[in-house]
Amino acid sequence: MPAAPDPHAADADIGRSDRTLVALAATRVPTRLRPRFAPLLRRGDLAVLHGLAEGLRFPVVAVPPGHPHTRLLLLGDLEAPVQEALRRSVPPGSVVYDIGANIGFFSALAGRLTGPTGRVVGFEPVPRIADLARAAIARNGLAGHVEIRTQAVAATAGTAALHVVGEASWSHLASRGRHPDTVATIDVEVVALDALLQDGTPPPDVVKLDVEGAEVEALRGATALLRDHRPVLVVELHDTNDEVADLLEDAGYRLENLDGPEPVRQAGAVRLLARPSRGVTTS
Repeated sequence: MPAAPDPHAADADIGRSDRTLVALAATRVPTRLRPRFAPLLRRGDLAVLHGLAEGLRFPVVAVPPGHPHTRLLLLGDLEAPVQEALRRSVPPGSVVYDIGANIGFFSALAGRLTGPTGRVVGFEPVPRIADLARAAIARNGLAGHVEIRTQAVAATAGTAALHVVGEASWSHLASRGRHPDTVATIDVEVVALDALLQDGTPPPDVVKLDVEGAEVEALRGATALLRDHRPVLVVELHDTNDEVADLLEDAGYRLENLDGPEPVRQAGAVRLLARPSRGVTTS
């Protein structure tokens, strides 16, 4: 005689695609009604439904319905210009640095693009968020060639104060000033990209950089990397357009505004793609 179905198991085992649709529905209802969706979203993963990242899985806790980016992520539209830039720039077997990895979306996507013969190194200084990124990497079977380091990237190595913001993706080094929604300040390990080349980390072919205003500091710590290895860069700008453009153009890069036809130096530019306009330099 077959056993009676366990309603709790049935609740836990709704299909991943069904759970994802429930999460999408929850993003469209008033905040006061979202707790009604909680029993269906308490466990398991959500999967990206469309696009380049289709099928990538993320822990429910990493993509809560109330987050403004959840719907974009699940529909495959999260930072679409960055996804397209990576698609164009990351061939199988390449090495990618994901600086400002957050919950691991772009680390996982890069890991899919590089394949197992490549390598992805993600940097996420907020410990709780770095743990979510590692969970996402493991869920997607990418841990063999994708790693997440709980580190910030800046001009010099050492330790630094990091302001942790309620919206974790806005967390930033204290040198950038205090965000009004800061909930804690912690000390984090800081690395400089040039120093990584001395510890056995392979130099990157592509760098994705989204560090909430510290992009100039990060690039100043990459002088030798930019000179000797000439990686492609995908950079999110935070009112640092002129400084970043000066630094990269002086290093021999040509810049493309990923958000429209305007020059990168104009305020409307938020993301840029930088490709070397000349090869490796010699001293």
